Amino acid sequence: MRVAFFGTPAFALPALHALPRAGFDVCAVVTPPDRPRGRGHDRLEPPPVAASARDLGLRVLQPESPRTPGFREELAGLSPDALVVVAYGHLIPDALVAVAPRGAWNVHPSLLPRWRGPAPVHRTVWAGDPEAGVSIMRLVAKMDAGPVAASERTPVGPHETRGQLEARLAAVGAALLVRVLGQVADGNVTVMEQDEAAATYAGVFAPVERELRWDRPADELDRLVRALAPAPGAWMSVRNERVKVLEALPGFASAAPGTLVERDPQGAWLVACRPGGLWLRRVQPEGKGPMTMDAFVAGRRLNPGDAL
Repeated sequence: MRVAFFGTPAFALPALHALPRAGFDVCAVVTPPDRPRGRGHDRLEPPPVAASARDLGLRVLQPESPRTPGFREELAGLSPDALVVVAYGHLIPDALVAVAPRGAWNVHPSLLPRWRGPAPVHRTVWAGDPEAGVSIMRLVAKMDAGPVAASERTPVGPHETRGQLEARLAAVGAALLVRVLGQVADGNVTVMEQDEAAATYAGVFAPVERELRWDRPADELDRLVRALAPAPGAWMSVRNERVKVLEALPGFASAAPGTLVERDPQGAWLVACRPGGLWLRRVQPEGKGPMTMDAFVAGRRLNPGDAL
């Protein structure tokens, strides 16, 4: 079966690599154009999917969007039987889906209908869901609302970050995708409509949502740090300086919220919350590289009892 693959970030790479190994003919890999990167935006960097597809010797197409004039005709000329979409970043128009007689299939890292939208793994960790998962659904016009062909569950670890969980889900999704596409190729795939009443939306975190507010419970702030690690990062304000918190663990403190309480033998620092406390291990001041919290405290001449 001939497949056109749509994807952009590293999350899509396990699925991209799995398709040729499973015997599918990947006739094209569609991904956004290379973008300027670097301090002076003086070099072009391809999306992870583009770089990996070229390494695999696959045809790469990089339209500005799937609605770019002429792109539908270019894709139709390759005669794909099915489209596969894995974190592409654009909605696929119906006219493009119609190019593939066996439909378009999306790998979505949540247990649909929970956490539709662009940030499902972030929201899974943030909400404290005990389980995460991957769903393979057939694309429809409404975002992430298509009928589901298969899903697989996995527990969320008590200290697992979004990045760690997402890497696990990428591998789970690749294996599940191969299984579903085999059913599509054989003509025996079955799907189940989603329960609209149970749908929840996973929006991207706004900057104000990413702020660590010390008058919140420690377990809630711990989930926020893990949900946003390694990027875009939760942040705190220290003497009018915005500082990302990259690694933390919940603890106990009885001081006023926001008080720097004590240092542990490994160099983490405890900050009081309401209730509880948060041990800060690694941080990143704005415009600087990552560092230990111990180095940050020493550099800012902070002391136990200081308010952050």
